[in-house]
Amino acid sequence: MDKNRKHRSAKIMLLLTLPALLLTGCGNSSGTGPDPVDTEPAAATVTGTSGDPASSTDGHSATDAPAPATPTEKPTAVPDPSTVTLVIEDFNDITDVKKSLSPLDLSYFGITDPVFSFDGEYAQEGLALVNTLSSSTWCQAFELTGKRLNVFKEAKPEYYLRIWVAAPDESDVGLTFCLGTKSGKYRSYLDASKAIVTDVSGRVEKCVIGNDTSDAGENSSLRVPSGFRGYVALPLGELIPWKNYDGIDALENVNYLKIDARPSVTSVGDRYVLDALCISDSPVAALQPDGSDQSGQEEGPVFATKNEELDYMLSELLTREATFQYCPEYDPVGYPGVKALWLDGVKFGRKDTKVFAYIGFPEGASASKKVPAVVLMHGGGGYAYPNWVKLWNDRGYAAIAVCNTGYYPAKTGITDFFSASSWTRSVPKEVLETDPRVMPPDNDGMYSSTGSIDRMWMYHAVAQTIIANNLLRSDSRIDPDKIGLTGISWGGVIASIAIGYDSRFAFAVPVYGSGYLHEAHSWQKDNFNSTGTRELWEPSLRLKDVKMPVLWLCWADDNCFSVNSNSKSCLDTERGVLSIIQNMNHGHFEGWGREEIYRFADWAVKGGEPLAVPKTLPGKGRNVSFEVELPSDASVFSARVCYVDAPLSYSAGGRLKISGQDTIDQEWHFVSCDVNGGTVSVTLPEDAYSYYVELTVRAGGCNYISCTPFIDVN
Repeated sequence: MDKNRKHRSAKIMLLLTLPALLLTGCGNSSGTGPDPVDTEPAAATVTGTSGDPASSTDGHSATDAPAPATPTEKPTAVPDPSTVTLVIEDFNDITDVKKSLSPLDLSYFGITDPVFSFDGEYAQEGLALVNTLSSSTWCQAFELTGKRLNVFKEAKPEYYLRIWVAAPDESDVGLTFCLGTKSGKYRSYLDASKAIVTDVSGRVEKCVIGNDTSDAGENSSLRVPSGFRGYVALPLGELIPWKNYDGIDALENVNYLKIDARPSVTSVGDRYVLDALCISDSPVAALQPDGSDQSGQEEGPVFATKNEELDYMLSELLTREATFQYCPEYDPVGYPGVKALWLDGVKFGRKDTKVFAYIGFPEGASASKKVPAVVLMHGGGGYAYPNWVKLWNDRGYAAIAVCNTGYYPAKTGITDFFSASSWTRSVPKEVLETDPRVMPPDNDGMYSSTGSIDRMWMYHAVAQTIIANNLLRSDSRIDPDKIGLTGISWGGVIASIAIGYDSRFAFAVPVYGSGYLHEAHSWQKDNFNSTGTRELWEPSLRLKDVKMPVLWLCWADDNCFSVNSNSKSCLDTERGVLSIIQNMNHGHFEGWGREEIYRFADWAVKGGEPLAVPKTLPGKGRNVSFEVELPSDASVFSARVCYVDAPLSYSAGGRLKISGQDTIDQEWHFVSCDVNGGTVSVTLPEDAYSYYVELTVRAGGCNYISCTPFIDVN
């Protein structure tokens, strides 16, 4: 599992801190870069048409009774629409963005250009400039010069620089406006704290104010919130010299205008929209734009809680037809029976997504000879692996491996499926022109749990699991009652959540990952105690309702998870089996290499032999005795106690010594048990604090390990 693949864009910003600070107007990205907006930001002052601050009183005189402690806020009067409009740029006739708007080349800082387009959907009227973003486009700067700035000769200090802004997705956008001379000698910024920001309904928005660009000055930027659509207006009389520059001395001398934009990108495909840049005597024009009014869209169901909304969204998928397209150009080299395809995913905001997957069938599978199947979910730092598909195919199962983080092959003919260079999330512009679907979000470490559900990585990952099940169930070669699910590491977490929503799976095998991650001793506790995550995504919320057989397979010394979480998850599931493996290590090969997985699957859907399971659980105290249900093919059965002599704990100085991670502090100790048929008995040592009993069955020349729950002696 790659713990460090949570916030690629944030890391890029941090790496760029030093050079970015040297870049005029591109020092950092507010909220994600190294110089965040002030911790106690000012709000944009609300003014009327006269420019006077709006009154904060309720009309009573000083001799009246005191106002309530929390008075009801009076609505702000909507300013009168403009009578003077001096157009700088309406974006309607631009054919060459680079020539017309001179966006700065910020590639030196790792910042790529957005995909520029012109659209009427969110325009004030006509067309607007639409910037569609990728994870590295956290800063843009546009430089306007030429005759269009002659309007400043007619400008008055009481006028406004006004622009139409829309932020339709989940990314807010910070704006800084610089006025100056083309020579570069004089530079001033417009005081953002005096801005008037008015949405299409006439409501005046209070925006966060700061200094996004680092080198501008106090109150130089304002942050337009996501979902906003309306006018941003800044008084031209509030000019402040840019740091280390002489300020512009008169509006008539302005022949240079720079707009610095800082979207806080949450994922590929976010947009912000600019239109109707002008000078005006009013902070607003027509409140209802001539373009498409999105407020009239049909409203969906109303939910009391996010959990209720999530339940609805995922339950709707259970009956959705799985649509897909084969993409033979990406068929994996060396695996002739495995094919590449695009699954149609769920929407990311308003955008459709596509999900890459490999699918394969065992030889001889047909409508008259149906086979069982399995959905495969990879872990952090992993991808869809064709060899994992083939491994199951060779055992008689159809299998689909889903790339749950939005990656797909970087080129045709890749042969190293484990190298990061073989995979990409970037979709070329020319592809988007014919196929506008975007890639679903990457693993964000569960830190998007406060946003809208359709933009959360885990929602997409669980939805992809359900859709993959739908696809397998629709294939005539597959028995729909014999489809299982397995996932490794983060894929195990996905599986642990998905089985709470999709009861159609015939079995599940989460490997390493489980529920009760908010109680883990490893770093996973931070992920599942992040704001909103435990309440929405903790698998244990639904495990008690899971009826399918579930094998919880884990490593005793796992650096990413801890056995207490796996054990509690097993106890919650009605048909749970626990398998804690000593000396396993954490990885994809290790995770799919355990024979217990395939024996368990064969038992669930092929009538094979089971693993050994306790009929009764060990009680409290040191004298332990319990019964085990043994498979009929067991040639040898043995048991041993695995215990620690102190409360289970992880720390930075833990036994595994992994840099940057807490690992287990304790050593495991072992005591052999007495076995009489299916009866296991043992007296625990005096230093035993917590333990489990490992049950080993030898059958068909292979050892299979299962165990009791991990419990405290007392």
